[in-house]
Amino acid sequence: MLTQSEIDRLPTEYHVAHIRIAPNIILAPMAGVTDSIFRRIILRLGGCGLVSTEMTNAASVSPKALKRHHLLDYLPEERPLTMQLSGNEPDLVAAAARTVEQLGADILDINCGCPSPKVTGGGHGASLLRDLPKMARLLKAVRAAVQIPVTLKFRAGWDEASLNFLDTARVAEDAGVAALALHPRTREQGYKGSADWSRVAAVKAAVRIPVIGSGDVTDAHDALLRLRDSGADGVMIGRGAMENPWIFMQIAQLRRGEVPFQPGPADKLEFLLAYMDLCEAEMPERLALNKIKQLIGQFVVGLPNASHLRVAVHQSGSPAQARERIEAYFTPFIEAAIA
Repeated sequence: MLTQSEIDRLPTEYHVAHIRIAPNIILAPMAGVTDSIFRRIILRLGGCGLVSTEMTNAASVSPKALKRHHLLDYLPEERPLTMQLSGNEPDLVAAAARTVEQLGADILDINCGCPSPKVTGGGHGASLLRDLPKMARLLKAVRAAVQIPVTLKFRAGWDEASLNFLDTARVAEDAGVAALALHPRTREQGYKGSADWSRVAAVKAAVRIPVIGSGDVTDAHDALLRLRDSGADGVMIGRGAMENPWIFMQIAQLRRGEVPFQPGPADKLEFLLAYMDLCEAEMPERLALNKIKQLIGQFVVGLPNASHLRVAVHQSGSPAQARERIEAYFTPFIEAAIA
């Protein structure tokens, strides 16, 4: 357990080129999750210093494509905002980067960490870890194409036999990348096993640019412990924010010496209903239903009979039916807490 004096000595901010990121606890880009609605809710809860769009294929940033998928939509209150691209053709990604800059991104992030077979099968994401010279060409092309800072999110390597995270970090720094975010699992691991944060510490020692650690952060105290032990400049939280959207606020409370807020059943129901309200107001019904199905799997981790709620929501045919089943699940817990 960290003492308050230890917490007080931890870094609270970092810079991506000229952009100040404070606090230094940030929301990871997650496909299907970190749309404008989710980002806004997280920011309103407090304690999050930077948010990112979902990963977007560089081939999908034409005006026609953007009107179809809306992955790069945002509101001014979300700044500073990172937009994340994936791709494997330097010229194509550079052209997409120029579009992203014109759209108003504060930071451009290149994804070299996504382990999804659909992504890596196209040569994107973690696939670039197997071809560092090509990654270098891509990063240099992107860096030359835009004025905004470029960052890189990557994994420790393709598998345990090809751990090249130190080489990747140096290649990125040499290419002009302004900051790094390492998820210290391999592509082969996916999300299995544990994230080895000693690799984050090794990258921090190997480069001069800011290094952010990501992976397995689900608890506010653990986030600060990892920040201390790794020497990282910041902590990136992904699935942990789906399970506990209050984690950023809790970290800020710990830093102030306060007892972190612990959400009860009523708070969790309120969050889900507010999220659904925004989804239904801003997107088609089918997509709104898909969003709540995407979130519910992580959000109910650790709750009693969570699998029953997951199944009930995934079998819902409309947002109204999902809402009804969510309320039916939480009401007994809320009533018991009041009694």
